[in-house]
Amino acid sequence: MKTEYRLAVQEDIPALRELWREAFGDPEPFLDQFFSVAFSESRCAVADSGGVPVGMTFWFPCTCRGQRMAYLYAVATRKDLRGQGICTGLLTWVRDCLSARGVAGMLLVPETGALARFYGAMGYRPCCPQGRIRASASGPAVLLKPVSPRRYGELRPALLPAGAVLQEGCSLEFQASCSRLYCGKELLLSARVQEDGTLLAQELLCRDPVAAAPGILKALKVPSGIFRVPYGKGRPFAMFLPLEGWSGPAPAYFAFAFD
Repeated sequence: MKTEYRLAVQEDIPALRELWREAFGDPEPFLDQFFSVAFSESRCAVADSGGVPVGMTFWFPCTCRGQRMAYLYAVATRKDLRGQGICTGLLTWVRDCLSARGVAGMLLVPETGALARFYGAMGYRPCCPQGRIRASASGPAVLLKPVSPRRYGELRPALLPAGAVLQEGCSLEFQASCSRLYCGKELLLSARVQEDGTLLAQELLCRDPVAAAPGILKALKVPSGIFRVPYGKGRPFAMFLPLEGWSGPAPAYFAFAFD
């Protein structure tokens, strides 16, 4: 059966949820949050076979050095149809769609090495290195205050490294459903406690993250954790595809993959 590519409509949501469950296994509350906070018909593309979505991806608007970008999220193809070029066709269609809208670059985060090789064959290149700090709670607690997504977004640009991807609006609102957002003295933190009782900080922005991490854990009453931090020589976290009109190097830092 012929596969066609198009933007999503509201009637696709049940099929999109089913495809998401099959591909990623996320619980229903997470899907409820995504489709209530982050979903938009204008930012979701589907591969349609016989009127049914069999492939999908969503994207979030962002910017880098003043240039419009899109972060592609939850790329998936129905299991029994994988290996037939559906995902390649979908991402090609999305590339052309976004380019026509004036978007100058696309970014995604591959979950596995195999996916990184797949995206690499489509022209995506590794970018946005991140460091990982493992720490245990010790010393005096760092003073932290929960903040709203809006306030986090207001404070964040001053602490981001040069060449960072700026995620605002619905991106920060959805991130707040995945983690808690905090501010401190010249410090921003997005983190959640994992099922094993450790902390995962998707972002720690401050002058000395190694020194701050133990006190953050003390403040949050969590024994240990992993902190993702901007780091020029770390492992690439994302992959980037420049589109027509992109100027300058690839983005240097990207934080919120909503994992």
